[in-house]
Formats: sequence, structure tokens, C-alpha cells
Amino acid sequence: MADSKDWAGELGTTWADTIDEMDAQLAPATAHGLTALAAQPGERIIDLGCGGGPTTLRIAEAVGQTGHALGVDISADLAAIASTRGAALSQMRIKVADAATHDFGETRFDALFSRFGCMFFDKPVAAFQNLHKALKPAGRVVLCVWAEPKYNNWAMIPASAGNEVLGPVEKLPPGAPGPFGWATPDIFLPILEGAGFHEITYHEHSVRMASGYGAAPDPVDRAIALIERIGPLASRLKEEPKGTIDLLRPTLKEKLTPLVEDDHVVYSGMIRVIQAIA
Repeated sequence: MADSKDWAGELGTTWADTIDEMDAQLAPATAHGLTALAAQPGERIIDLGCGGGPTTLRIAEAVGQTGHALGVDISADLAAIASTRGAALSQMRIKVADAATHDFGETRFDALFSRFGCMFFDKPVAAFQNLHKALKPAGRVVLCVWAEPKYNNWAMIPASAGNEVLGPVEKLPPGAPGPFGWATPDIFLPILEGAGFHEITYHEHSVRMASGYGAAPDPVDRAIALIERIGPLASRLKEEPKGTIDLLRPTLKEKLTPLVEDDHVVYSGMIRVIQAIA
């Protein structure tokens, strides 16, 4: 399980160290989210869980100098990257804060956006009540979340390799903070409704995501190097003896090799883009 406290510490640091690889892998999902947001010149928009700022930068460019893009992330390491990326844009600002409790001030925002940043609150209704207060009446919300793990082999393949070699792990309860914390509508609809949002809709999008960037000649080895650092198997490996990844490597290679296309491992995934009104 990963929650906001993990992002404030080691997980945020690790993501920062792999930021270019993760931005490239998540680019197809990013495109769906930003298309749904359709940021307009002059708008004020919060980017929740902005990470290294790839989405905040795009939002800032869309709203222009008459608008304002506020990226909020609990990881100081990721926020530093985002600030550097947006240094030339006066309309872009990055804040290190817990969005669940942060005071966004008296000037309300036109929209709230998040690409995979909304599923890590341990008290999600309270967090989104706080975010609701930051929006103008009828302000809009666009949230990208992962659908069920069975539709996302970027998570299922490493997890299944771990189960096969190391034994099964206890399953998290539905709605537990983590990448699949909002995996089904019966989880996220009550949260948003309980926080005061209405006209909630969602659309599913299949995505193909390329992994395995870097200098190593074998794309599977490059993909495994990232799996070792980010994702469900990486979390498990923290509790295992050093070098355990070498026990898993043959199983991972067997599962990942059929996915190689154009010198990358290409995963399939599914996201839901949730939209709502404050």
C-alpha cells in the first residue's frame, strides 16, 4: 500500500530519479486527461499530485499569462523538478503541500485536475471536501485513475512474477490508498458525492505504454530495472533480502519478452477519466 506519506519520502525520491522514464511511459494517459480538461486561456487550475510537473507545464501553457496553474505535490523532490521545468512561466507555481489540508486561499479556481494523484488519501472524502472549497461554484473536475489491475499488465505482470517466485501476498482491501485505490466506480463515486461534487461521469480509455528506456541494450532488462524501482513489485522487494530481483529475473523475462515492440516493452492498460462539477 502507498499513501501520501510514502510519496513525501522514499517513493517520491525514487519517482524523481526516474522522472523522464515515467513521464514517457505515462504520456498516452496524460493525453487523455488533458484533452478532457481542455484548459482555456485565463483559467485558474489546480494540478493535484503534480509530480515532476509534466501536466502542470501543459496546463500553464494552455491558460497563458492571464491564467494560473498551481501544481501541488507532497514530495519536495518532485516539486523541485516541476519548479525547474516551469521556471520560465510566470503563470505556473508549484507548492509542496498536503492537498487534503492545504489552505488554497480566498481566490477560487476554475478547475481541479489530477493524473493519478487522487488515490493516495487515507481520508479521501475529507480531502476532497477541502479541494471542493478551493473551486468556484460549478468549477469542474477531471481526474485520471487506473481501472482494475486485471486490465493493467504493467502492474499484473510484476505482481504475478512475485507471487510465483516468492509466494502470494495478502490482497489490499478495495479502496485502500494506492495506485488502484479508485479502481472502480463503486469506490470513487461515493467519495466525490460525499465531498459535494455532482454531475459525475467517467469514460474508459485503453492505453498502450512503452517502457524500457535507458542505455542497456536489451529492452526487457531496461524494463526490469524500472520494475525494480517503481510499482507493486518494487514495494515488495523492499521487504526482501538484497538481490531478490535476480531470483525473479527469469520469470520476468519470460513474461515481458513477448511484449517487446520497436525496442521497448509495450504494456496494455486501462484508465478512467472522471469528470464532475463542484
